[in-house]
Amino acid sequence: MSKFNANEKLNNVKTYESGKGYTKDPAQDWLSFLFSSYLEDGYYEDANTQMKRFVELTNKVGEKYGPEFVAKAAHFARHELGMRSITHLTAGILNSQQFEGKRQAMASLFYRPDDVAETFAVIDKLGQKRSHALIRGASDYLSHLTEYQIGKYKMNGKKYNMYDLINLTHAHSSAIYQYKHDILEAPDTWEVAISTSSPEEKNQEWKRLVEEGKLGYLALIRNLRNIMNALDTTHSYFSWIDEHLVPQLTNKEKILGSKVFPYQIYCAYKNMNTYNPDIVKALDQAFRIACGNVKLLDGKSTVVLDVSGSMSNCISSNSNITIKEVGACYGAMLYISQNADFIKFGDSAKRQDFNRFNNVFSIIEDMCQNDGCGYGTDIVPAFKELWKRQYDRIFIISDMQVMENNSSYWYYDKTSLTPEQAYETYAPGSEIYSFDLGNYATQCLPNNDKFHYSTALNDKVFDFIPFLEDGNTLVDYINKHYSVTSNIKA
Repeated sequence: MSKFNANEKLNNVKTYESGKGYTKDPAQDWLSFLFSSYLEDGYYEDANTQMKRFVELTNKVGEKYGPEFVAKAAHFARHELGMRSITHLTAGILNSQQFEGKRQAMASLFYRPDDVAETFAVIDKLGQKRSHALIRGASDYLSHLTEYQIGKYKMNGKKYNMYDLINLTHAHSSAIYQYKHDILEAPDTWEVAISTSSPEEKNQEWKRLVEEGKLGYLALIRNLRNIMNALDTTHSYFSWIDEHLVPQLTNKEKILGSKVFPYQIYCAYKNMNTYNPDIVKALDQAFRIACGNVKLLDGKSTVVLDVSGSMSNCISSNSNITIKEVGACYGAMLYISQNADFIKFGDSAKRQDFNRFNNVFSIIEDMCQNDGCGYGTDIVPAFKELWKRQYDRIFIISDMQVMENNSSYWYYDKTSLTPEQAYETYAPGSEIYSFDLGNYATQCLPNNDKFHYSTALNDKVFDFIPFLEDGNTLVDYINKHYSVTSNIKA
């Protein structure tokens, strides 16, 4: 019996749909998780399963690349991508580890004061003690808060409120002194204005907040339904919208500065309880602005969107938007800004064309329609749609849980190739970008220099593409652009 020159073990990894799968590269898997996951129940896995796998991946990546890299990536995810809960969990994991520059690294993970409170709560759930580096980093951060920030984020009624954080970290500043001695003026924020108003006054307060520009962009679109409900449908209704609401909804500086995701604008559109053509037009323009700063990529691209049944899961428990709709937001952004082609797939695939000047929300809704593609997941027919067309890039938006290629379903093509064979046959040489919206452990194509994980929930992801196509990885991108000790871009 051969002791050392043993037979090579076959890759028998299976997807949740029993198709041939491949184990993801741990670093790429972890970064995709960090950049896009809300740690919510998914179609195939619950939140606890996802959280457990994320913790395991974080530790594995930390062992290979060092906790400094984990901190840099989490800083990027929080500050550049707007990810919250998953970066708090990452901070909790880093809390128990020792590395150079830890104090500065922990401080760099806080973007808002409630990030400190959430991180402390995570550490409690993990059964840890708060490290000295965390306490000092949090103190450094809190000591630089303005009067406005302290007044806005009192967090009264929470397990950790602002007063608790100050006492635990011994943070100090003039603003903190005023807060502790109850001489800090209440900030003029929309939260204070609405919470202290009577039911009869709330409608007028919403109008005042809009007229005076007191709402940040995210607050504006998240409260769009409340604002519309506050308006009287009188003769001044449309003129007020045109004068006060539309200019703010389409303000390019506010849109880009808020880090708003295109799908969040789509959510605002979906959650309106009334149809107003001026508002819809403004949100359409806002969506295009939110994704319009994506640099035009060289060459020709196509979007491949999964419209199978598993893509119908909502992105979070607090949202009515599905991961398929999130994917379609990506698809619409690429279709419009990059002049990309579009293919949808389930059991079968269909190529579609849209008028790029149509309302973007209509395009998204049309992209999400199944159109007879079926509710299983077979990506091979989508690759067949690429036959005799040369694409530089293929953006696959899916949960990557493909079916077994010898399925007994009556509609399944028994002669079907594997996804890898289909790629080599119909799209050889094309760069593949995986927007894996399920964040499961398997993928449908093997790791190689043409297959890239690039999942993130805003247009920052497209900054990666030229860098990746120069032979680099996302790990290289983080290490090149971010520094733990400086807390800023390198």
